Amino acid sequence: MTASGVPWKYRYQYLSGGVNTGGGWETWNSPPGAFAAFYMKDSGANGYTPVFTYYEICQSLPAKCPQNESAGDLSNLGDVATMSSYYANFKLLMQQAHTFGKPVVVHVEPGLWGYLEQAAAGGDASTVSAAVGSSGFPEAVGIPNTVDGFAWALLHIRDVYAPNVSLAMHASAWAAGADIASSTGANLNVVNIADRTAAILNSAGITSNPFGSTWDAVFNDVDDHDAGWWEAQGRDNQNFTHWSDPTNTTFPNFTRYIAWVTELRAQTGRQQVAWQVPVGNQYFLTENNTCGHYQDNVAQYFLGHTQSLFNAGLVAVLFGAGNACQTNNTDSVGDGVSNNNGQPTVDLLGYCSGCNVDVSTQADDDGGFLRLFVGKYYSLNLRDSVSQSAPGVPGARPAKQAPSASPRPRGAQAQPGGHAPTVGSSTAIAPAWVVPPSIPLGAHAIEFRRLYSSGDTSPF
Repeated sequence: MTASGVPWKYRYQYLSGGVNTGGGWETWNSPPGAFAAFYMKDSGANGYTPVFTYYEICQSLPAKCPQNESAGDLSNLGDVATMSSYYANFKLLMQQAHTFGKPVVVHVEPGLWGYLEQAAAGGDASTVSAAVGSSGFPEAVGIPNTVDGFAWALLHIRDVYAPNVSLAMHASAWAAGADIASSTGANLNVVNIADRTAAILNSAGITSNPFGSTWDAVFNDVDDHDAGWWEAQGRDNQNFTHWSDPTNTTFPNFTRYIAWVTELRAQTGRQQVAWQVPVGNQYFLTENNTCGHYQDNVAQYFLGHTQSLFNAGLVAVLFGAGNACQTNNTDSVGDGVSNNNGQPTVDLLGYCSGCNVDVSTQADDDGGFLRLFVGKYYSLNLRDSVSQSAPGVPGARPAKQAPSASPRPRGAQAQPGGHAPTVGSSTAIAPAWVVPPSIPLGAHAIEFRRLYSSGDTSPF
């Protein structure tokens, strides 16, 4: 990130491993909790706001993330001993953030909220039990043993120990029964689906909290793998695909996703963040649908439609590979500059077969796509409209369009010392605006904002 020449605003990292397993994030450096402290310090030193995805319920004992993750999450959530350890672990993170003293974003349990939406009667978090006051944890005493109580307890711990932290919940595109990000169905009621998701989030502390403050933002994820990887696994069929139609003619497509986010923003009243966005592209020859070089079209579409994303309520886009073999913005597979012997890649499902014709000069697994085009996004004169027609931003384009800027040399990404967790850190974009920021805008993410100059009231 630091050597890319891109003014990234956020950097994000999973904190995982379970709260009572002896191998969680708190053990990755010494003394306990130092990993998060190092990560925050390194991020701040380079101008990035640190973002943590706190992913602990699933991997904690006794459930230890079984094949049925939903059952494991709900079981652990009701276990008194587990939840006492959970709140203590969360408190440790808040204490580290307080010592850091600058803005930090903590994105809490991305998978859990979807399972809770499915378990809650009428979208009401109070209908699902959880060990809160019964855990005996001091800051949770007196708070109801329900999922809304669980959410209130986390907010209370934040309020007590780290008011500099912005807390984010997660909206799952699949939780309402039909997955708006992958269903080929043309008749999904996107407003209804978003309203059902917003209901569980609102009932768990976005609208009110009798024990303190409320949640600050809502994250969502388009997908956790590149679409080309899913296709290679044989997962796509006539009813389900991970490829979104960039022409917004068939389904799934980006217009439907944006409509879903728009309704979430309206119903929750919170800023939205697109998280763990696949890094693959269909621009460089490098993307030949092999390990580390799988294609996707989300990054290209997002960078070509920043105004639409902003209008929907999205304030940041965080890019990052969710699992092994996905495309990365570094040379994670160690194969240097690669251009597939000059041969474009045939992909029958990807809306753009054989269109990845551009020659890369970067060792990055994505061919340097984020380095080049996020860099161009930030170099735009932000007093002008950042729109679908923004110059130099790759959207739908002729197959043989050449890159119009030379990517910068690649360098090593700064990392905290000591431990390389299974799921690593990632990148985010953000230009520089000031909306009333309940979330500190700005790291491995793009941020749709800019600093107003005197007398300037235009949105971009």
